[in-house]
Amino acid sequence: MVAVLELKNVHVSYNGKSALQGVNFSVEAGNVLGIIGPNGAGKSTLLKALLKLVAIDQGKIEIFGKSLEENREKIAYVPQRSEFDWDFPIHVLDTVLMGTYPKLGVFKRPKKKDREFAYDCLEKVGMEHFHNRQIGELSGGQQQRVFLARALAQNADLFILDEPFVGIDMVSEETIVKLLKDLRDEGKTVVVVHHDLSKATEYFDELLLLNNQVIHTGKPKEVMRPEIMLKAYEKELSFLHEAGVN
Repeated sequence: MVAVLELKNVHVSYNGKSALQGVNFSVEAGNVLGIIGPNGAGKSTLLKALLKLVAIDQGKIEIFGKSLEENREKIAYVPQRSEFDWDFPIHVLDTVLMGTYPKLGVFKRPKKKDREFAYDCLEKVGMEHFHNRQIGELSGGQQQRVFLARALAQNADLFILDEPFVGIDMVSEETIVKLLKDLRDEGKTVVVVHHDLSKATEYFDELLLLNNQVIHTGKPKEVMRPEIMLKAYEKELSFLHEAGVN
């Protein structure tokens, strides 16, 4: 069975400084994978490398056994909210409708059925009543749900999300978690960069512990063992110890 996502000896550097070293891992279909690790571990860089938003120095990345270019339409990416221009004058439904564009083809405009599908995607995230609102008028959690709806409108097989739970309310977080698990149950694959370790065992089927290189992968309870986590967070813990925090 071909892995949905496979990385082989991937190295990435910024301005001569290593960001990722010899990263190897694969993800099978029908999984929600959480990528965890300390600040500066290369988590967001890893996602950007998958999508060729940053160049890799060496190694190989395959998506459904092929290159990104051959499978770009099968991938939906939700970047961090801080990367969006929330002052851009666009309504919620039109934001979601943008997810249908890749499959429309060049110079083709969305049709009635495309708008209806976009509205259906809004319903799945509980945001249909906000379809006429400006995107900038929404709360952080509402905005995140709208951008997840846009990802749904792409009708993708692989969903990649960078810190989707940062700065959102509990209702939005619960809505998103349920949706990600529903996607998994439909046979889709979800990769999420996540920072809240207290929710990791609850939210994900598998975890990848990263600190510039892969420290460990596996089931959450296996990865979250103290002796494993210490390998990634040793610098942070030593800093706390030096500061006199017990």
